[in-house]
Amino acid sequence: MHLKRIEISGFKSFANKTIIDFEKNVTAIVGPNGSGKSNITEAIRWVLGEQSAKSLRGGKMPDIIFAGSDAKRALNLAEVTMILDNSDHYLPVDYAEISVTRRLFRNGDSEFYLNKQACRLRDIQELFMDSGLGRESFSIISQGKVEAIFSSKAEDRRGIFEEAAGVLKYKQKKKQAEQKLFETQDNLDRLEDIIYELTEQLTPLAQQKQAAEQYLTYKQELTEVDVSYVVHEIQHNKKIWEQEKEKITSLKQEVQKLSQLLTQSENDLLDLRQKRAQLDEQLETKNQDHLHLVEALKQAEGKKAVLQERSFHQQKNAKELRANLELVEQQMEQLEDNQQSLIQQISHKNGQYQQLEKELTHIQQELTKYQKTAKEWLDELRNQYLDQLQVKTNLQNELAFIEKQKQQDQQKNQQTVANQQTLQETVRLAKEEFRQFSIDNEKLLEKVQKQQLALEKEQHQVSLQEEHLHKAQQLMYRLMNESQQVQARRKTLADLQENYTGYYQGVRQILTNKQKLAGIVGAVAELLDVDSLYALAIETALGAASQHIVVEDEKSARQAITFLKQQRVGRATFLPLTTIQSRKINEHVKQQAANIPGFLGIASELVTFAENHRAIIENLLGATLIAEDLESANQLARQLNYRYRVVSLEGDVMNAGGSMTGGANKRSGQTTLLGHQKELNQLKEKEASVQARLIQAEKQVKSLQETLHQKQENVEKIREDLEKIRMEQATKANQAENQEEKVSRLVQDLANFEYENREITELLAEYDRELSEKQIQLEKVLQSLAKLDQEMNQLNTQADKIELKREELQQELATKQAEFAVTKEQVNQLRQSFTANKMALEEAQKNKDHLNMQLSMLDADFSDQELDEETLAKQVGQLNASKHALQEEMQALRENRYQAQSQIDQLDQQYNTLNQQQKEKLAQLTKLEVQANRSEILLDNRLDYLQEEYELSFEQASTQAIELVDLDQAKVKIYELKKAIQELGPINLSSIEQYEQIKERFDFLTSQRDDLLQAKSQLFETMNEMDEEVKLRFKTTFDAIATQFERVFPNMFGGGRARLSLTDPHDLLNTGVEIEAQPPGKHLKSLNLLSGGERTLTAISLLFAIIQVRPVPFCVLDEVEAALDEANVLRFGKYLQTYQDETQFIVVTHRKGTMEAANVLYGVTMEESGISKVLSVRLEEISEDGNLTRKEEKHD
Repeated sequence: MHLKRIEISGFKSFANKTIIDFEKNVTAIVGPNGSGKSNITEAIRWVLGEQSAKSLRGGKMPDIIFAGSDAKRALNLAEVTMILDNSDHYLPVDYAEISVTRRLFRNGDSEFYLNKQACRLRDIQELFMDSGLGRESFSIISQGKVEAIFSSKAEDRRGIFEEAAGVLKYKQKKKQAEQKLFETQDNLDRLEDIIYELTEQLTPLAQQKQAAEQYLTYKQELTEVDVSYVVHEIQHNKKIWEQEKEKITSLKQEVQKLSQLLTQSENDLLDLRQKRAQLDEQLETKNQDHLHLVEALKQAEGKKAVLQERSFHQQKNAKELRANLELVEQQMEQLEDNQQSLIQQISHKNGQYQQLEKELTHIQQELTKYQKTAKEWLDELRNQYLDQLQVKTNLQNELAFIEKQKQQDQQKNQQTVANQQTLQETVRLAKEEFRQFSIDNEKLLEKVQKQQLALEKEQHQVSLQEEHLHKAQQLMYRLMNESQQVQARRKTLADLQENYTGYYQGVRQILTNKQKLAGIVGAVAELLDVDSLYALAIETALGAASQHIVVEDEKSARQAITFLKQQRVGRATFLPLTTIQSRKINEHVKQQAANIPGFLGIASELVTFAENHRAIIENLLGATLIAEDLESANQLARQLNYRYRVVSLEGDVMNAGGSMTGGANKRSGQTTLLGHQKELNQLKEKEASVQARLIQAEKQVKSLQETLHQKQENVEKIREDLEKIRMEQATKANQAENQEEKVSRLVQDLANFEYENREITELLAEYDRELSEKQIQLEKVLQSLAKLDQEMNQLNTQADKIELKREELQQELATKQAEFAVTKEQVNQLRQSFTANKMALEEAQKNKDHLNMQLSMLDADFSDQELDEETLAKQVGQLNASKHALQEEMQALRENRYQAQSQIDQLDQQYNTLNQQQKEKLAQLTKLEVQANRSEILLDNRLDYLQEEYELSFEQASTQAIELVDLDQAKVKIYELKKAIQELGPINLSSIEQYEQIKERFDFLTSQRDDLLQAKSQLFETMNEMDEEVKLRFKTTFDAIATQFERVFPNMFGGGRARLSLTDPHDLLNTGVEIEAQPPGKHLKSLNLLSGGERTLTAISLLFAIIQVRPVPFCVLDEVEAALDEANVLRFGKYLQTYQDETQFIVVTHRKGTMEAANVLYGVTMEESGISKVLSVRLEEISEDGNLTRKEEKHD
């Protein structure tokens, strides 16, 4: 690992963003004093986690932010980013490059980033701990640190060697373990206290539990016998009640039947009366309907005569229209016949026309043929015949060649196809096998991923559960501590109250013995409840009266005084309830006081007390006013003419008459007598609340522990399953990879075969296509030769007839042309006649449509009239029929009304008889219901007894009841069991549950104590193991460094000797380190006697000794060789070059020898006042004459 780059922005003098790239070997930083060279060293130290502003040459941390210059304002942010090459994974993270960023804002806020992810300072410190780059490391030596190392104590110097030994993490872990040990011991102490208290609670609860269990046994026996006895009583009484109920039910049924008959009679009477009324209404309605029918009949007969006259005239007009329509239809029929005839003629003439046109074309073609002479025509045919013979020969030669090539390629293709088929089958099988391997591998990978996710999820759950458990345990121990504190305070107050601490001796003796003395109510302070705001004011207002004793009467007071005299235990003031009268401020004064700022109220009205104590309290406080402060009290007393006492909240008093009392309160901050009870009640409530929360926290801890154990078991099981699946998946993956390589080879071979086969197939197809084309061309040539041969033969035989043939064709052509012209003229005339006939037909159609429309309208009117006439005829008939039917209905209604009246009279008589019978039955029913109610009340009482005493319904009791042989003996047993239960005395049934709860809690806390003891033992073991590891590592590293130091020192000094020693070799955990050096020619002496240069060279020797034992990634040296002479500087530079392959060196220097040893030089300058800028140059790019071979680079 090495430092690749550092980016500085706003840090000290680097106001602008500056990027410095470092080489892996030696880099020197040079520049004049004050240019900002050392700020680069401090930037590296700061980004690695330095927290001391003093170490960075500042007073406080914001001093490192650029403070401004003449040309640039101050900045509010300093930021440094360091990029490390971690490709060798020197640091234990999975990144090849690590960036560490630190920001500081002027308001003091800080930000830390690791690979651009926000983190804590602690994360950065832990990352670099024991890496050689930690806080105590010797790899970053700033100005003055050399002197500090040698001037420090031997014990402080030990940190350098611990960093080199890599034991700081062990020391930090030990420190954390010690802190955890202290917490564990505190928790253990709290647990021991609570377990002790629970042990004290368990003993009395065990006795109470035993008594409760005995009570439950007696109660169970009593319940069994008593319930059975009561069930027997209920069953006996129920039989009597059921018999009475059966009689009642029978009578009710009879009464119900009579009621139904009465109701039926009433309904029938009501129906008949309604029917009679309806018949009367119907008769009246029918009379009206009869009158309307007669009138409607007369109107219908008049309408019928008018319609008959209109119908005659419409029939006459329709006859005339139909005659005209027949004439138009005959005309249209004639035109349509002419139309068809013309169409047939045109079609026939068109056929003749087209035929003549074809014949003319054919004659013209024949005539063209016979225009040449027979010799010319024969020569032309011979030339064509010779050309076709040559084409035929060429085609036959090409066909033979193609056929031969095709046969050769077909033989080659057959072998290729056979090989390809074999290879295809092999590839198919290989692919199938690879596919199966891949599927199996994917399934296993999916299983691995799922299992991994499940494992991570479970591990996350375990982490969360452990965190929750830790928080719950911390809460439980915190509540334990709080509970102990509250209990201690409550017990203290309870003891004070029980012993009446703070009361006068006489008062205390009376209150302590108030059980022996009759009529003692209590001290005034005990009888009041005062808000904490008014407590001091009320106690001041009461003064000694707060300890006056309230008694019931004067006799009780006399007895108490006698008791004090006999016991000789002091005096007390007694307030008999029967003699003390209340004192009040009148309403006028109250209203006057209420208008004054600072008035809070009358003292007696600001406290809470029992009503029977009102006279006492108003006597003591009724004439005292409470004010907010002394000034308000002065104003209030002045306004009321100093007639009343006024007390402020701070306890200052304005007495009646104008005198004032006040000053410091001796018991300031202590609880007053009035506040004792209130605080005690508050503490009891708080104790109950804390105890409930503590029990809840204990339950939560127990539940979380069980859940954590289960989740840990799940994690182990999932981890085992995951390892098995991973092994199986790795095997499958290897098989799949091997098979894939095999398939790839086979597929490549198959592709080669397919390519070759495709080439041959395409070639054969090309042969077939060429053969087909050549065959077609040959057939055409043969046909052309035959035709030419035939034409030449015809010309040879018919040469004399050609001229004659030409004349015949010309004459035939003239005849056909004349015939064609005539036919064409005839077709045109027929088309004109067809158009004229079509127009006449369209006109006739319009006339026909118009006549049809008029005739339709007449027919519609006639149909409507016929319909109206027919309707009126039907209406007259219907009206006559309705009239006769209505008369018959009216007669029937009159007869129905007479019958209904007869039925009403008969039902009235039947209703009266039924009503008398119902009254007699109801009297009997009332008597039986009274008897049944008595039986029912008795049953209800016994059922209520079951419900109230045993919380059982009769059904439940019947299920539990046993058969009783002797009822009298059962009654005796019930009495004995009740007596035994009474003798047990008060029973705490909740003690069983309380005992189990406390026992469960006791067991849980005992297990927690055992766990803490085990954890304590494990912490001691861990600390001992870490101590042994620290001792071993420290001793091994120290010995190695000491050996190297003894070798390096003489090399650096050119002689001499030096050694390292331990101040206490027997205590390797705390021993210091002493450095002894003897430069050449001098005696062995301590460091304090060395010169500055010798001390520096000794420190450098120690540095190189450490690097040889534990090489560090990079080392930053800030002017450490400033005190060395030229010879020693050269030795120093030589050592830098010697170790540059193992350690990257960054050196801030002014010395030429150091610069010559460097590979890269960075120059720091201040072009602008107060702002640093960096220039870089490689020394290998400097020519022998000292000139640069390339331009310098600016870093800004």
